[in-house]
Amino acid sequence: MPSARQTCFRRDEVKSGFNCRLLITDFIKMVKEERQQRLKLGDRGEKVAANYLLAQGYEMVSANFSNDKGYRWGEIDLVVKNKRGQIIFVEVKTRQNNKSENNEDILPEENVTPQKIRKIEKAANVFLKENDLSGVDWRIDVVAIIFNNVSRKISLKHIKYIRI
Repeated sequence: MPSARQTCFRRDEVKSGFNCRLLITDFIKMVKEERQQRLKLGDRGEKVAANYLLAQGYEMVSANFSNDKGYRWGEIDLVVKNKRGQIIFVEVKTRQNNKSENNEDILPEENVTPQKIRKIEKAANVFLKENDLSGVDWRIDVVAIIFNNVSRKISLKHIKYIRI
């Protein structure tokens, strides 16, 4: 017996009495709620990463730098400067773990793909150009964070000098 959602979308069973409009509206609402939860998790991760970097002696330069012109080339989560004046573009990846141990199947840093690194490089070049920092030394780092909801612990890994 198909579920209500399956019945709604199967052409031969549409006349089964389910209100398809209601089901689709519920589905869209559910997707929006999941997106909001992911954004909240990402924001929490960025705050933890920013606090960590500040505690390590980095100076905060910018957060959530993106393109104002309309076309998408990526976003830089955090831009910081170290004591030597090097600009660091930081990609923050956050995951939530509901298990008692920290044995994630996919680690947050594994989602930093070559395509993502290329987008960060493009955004970094725009940031450097817009801020007249063309000759400044720079690099890309990743801060990977896992929130363990069972133990209430945070796992943080700072990976420096990311390249393709």
